Amino acid sequence: MDVPENIDRVISEFDRDGGRLDTHSVQSALSSARTTLQEKTPSNEAWADLAAFAFQEEQGDHGPWNTYFGPMSSHTMGDGTIYYSPDPGDVTPDIIDHWLTRADRLVHPVLKARYADLVWDFAPHVTNKRADVRFARMAIDSYIAAVLEMKNSDGHDDVASLKRALELSTSIRDADRTAVAKNAMLARFHTEVDKDGLWFHLFESLIGNRKCGLTLDERGEMVSKLENLLAVHVDDDTLDAHSAELVADCILPIYIAARDTQAIKRISAAVSEAFEKIARSGSRTQAMAWLAAALKFARRSGDEERYNALKVERENAIRDSASEMQSFGFSQDIQKSEVDEVVDGLVDGDNPQQALFNIAAYFIVPKDELRYRAVRGARAAPLMSALTMSVIADDHVAATVDADDGDGTLFRYADISRQANRLFLSEALDAAVARHALSPEEVAAFMQRSSLFSEFPLVVAGVKAWMDGDYVKCMFVLVPQIEDAFRNIARSLGESVTKDKRGQKGWEVSMNLGDFLSMPSVQVEIGQDIHFWVKAIFSDARGMNLRNTVAHGLAGRDAATYYNCEAIIHSMLVLGAYKDVAVASARKAAARRERRKADNAE
Repeated sequence: MDVPENIDRVISEFDRDGGRLDTHSVQSALSSARTTLQEKTPSNEAWADLAAFAFQEEQGDHGPWNTYFGPMSSHTMGDGTIYYSPDPGDVTPDIIDHWLTRADRLVHPVLKARYADLVWDFAPHVTNKRADVRFARMAIDSYIAAVLEMKNSDGHDDVASLKRALELSTSIRDADRTAVAKNAMLARFHTEVDKDGLWFHLFESLIGNRKCGLTLDERGEMVSKLENLLAVHVDDDTLDAHSAELVADCILPIYIAARDTQAIKRISAAVSEAFEKIARSGSRTQAMAWLAAALKFARRSGDEERYNALKVERENAIRDSASEMQSFGFSQDIQKSEVDEVVDGLVDGDNPQQALFNIAAYFIVPKDELRYRAVRGARAAPLMSALTMSVIADDHVAATVDADDGDGTLFRYADISRQANRLFLSEALDAAVARHALSPEEVAAFMQRSSLFSEFPLVVAGVKAWMDGDYVKCMFVLVPQIEDAFRNIARSLGESVTKDKRGQKGWEVSMNLGDFLSMPSVQVEIGQDIHFWVKAIFSDARGMNLRNTVAHGLAGRDAATYYNCEAIIHSMLVLGAYKDVAVASARKAAARRERRKADNAE
């Protein structure tokens, strides 16, 4: 490969200098050198060295190859394909040969380790055959040399080098090199733990690699050092509960495996007390989180009395945290003409049944549409989308939503959709009742078209309460009817509607709404859009959770609002014609997908 002179000069200068070095500095220098090249230079000749230092370490859990080295970044395109930068797929056999030559000729251990390891790591994917094992050995020796000769730029690079050296040496079953790597890691661990430095990943790697030959005595010495560190972190003068938790999470599994009950109780109690102490000095919001950690370790210690006391203390903290929270909102100007146009399109005409169906179908947002909005929101605000959110319900954390929760963010977008449509739904319902002079019985009759409600008089009473503005009665009468409807759906599909009572052998109880919505047959029967919409309003803690709020006696007077009753009335209209609404919603989702495709094509 004919490498450009200025690219070769950068590598040669770093190699001759022989000082401390990190791969990011090499990448930066190569990137600057590449920008000065003429366009006629073949891109791969300049890219080969730049890519070598642009690939990131410890990427085994990421695509496209799940190799040790991987792309710096990735992005999913509109058509679903994934773009990688740099892309391992751009590495050619010629580039592998170039890296091979660099590894053989260079002297600086940081440079030598990078090129040799890349050859070993990428060759099977690029050339369809494994590289000579000498490159794995070369990488191991160079990583160790970079640490012992202090050629890495900082301690983080030292730890990464030692971890990779151990991983490579055990993977090729090189006993001598494994021993060298293990001993170097042990020595560094003891140095780091004495100053409470970068010990964690060294400990994790040594304990987690069963092939490294760690002896019981060596492991015992490591645990003993961490016990000393734990004592420092739980002492009142040097209290650091979070660091104590980290230490405990490392050594407790060892004591659990050894069935050392006394050690488990002692360590767990100490960490629990540490979190309790900092909870007392922090805000109520902080206490809410810190007492959760205290509870976790109190349970491990087996102290039930203390666990229950902490649980009460945390419930109080959660309840009190409401005073520390702030509301964030936004205003939206809606023209009366906009509302009138939507309402007229839904309720005009001589057919009141059609008007009610239009309202049922129009105000349900397809799940695919919610997912599209969530993806778009994550792209616009990636940091916000990655944050874990807690759903607080009076005195407890009802749910948490994080980036790994597949449908979690959809509940928030469903709520946003309901809020945005609140005025339109309210006006449409009022207009349908007024223009068609609908009685409670007529509205209830539409809801009963599907024959899902066992007690029609209760449905009528709930609808009448809504029309009369008695929202307490409306909510407490109609929410149980939603569960009744799904019980009847499940029963019609041949599903059992009872379950064993927990803790009472031979006893049975009725299933609840959450049980029915979890049944695959029910999900298929009502379709994904209605299923998610009902779940978000009635049975999931990440949503409104009206069913559980009512059933558990948690609904105060402030929960019985027109807004909540609108959602209940709309849901019952949906159930009254659920098969047709499911079809209409699916068509709506398909139409929106086609519209977006057309917009993207333009």
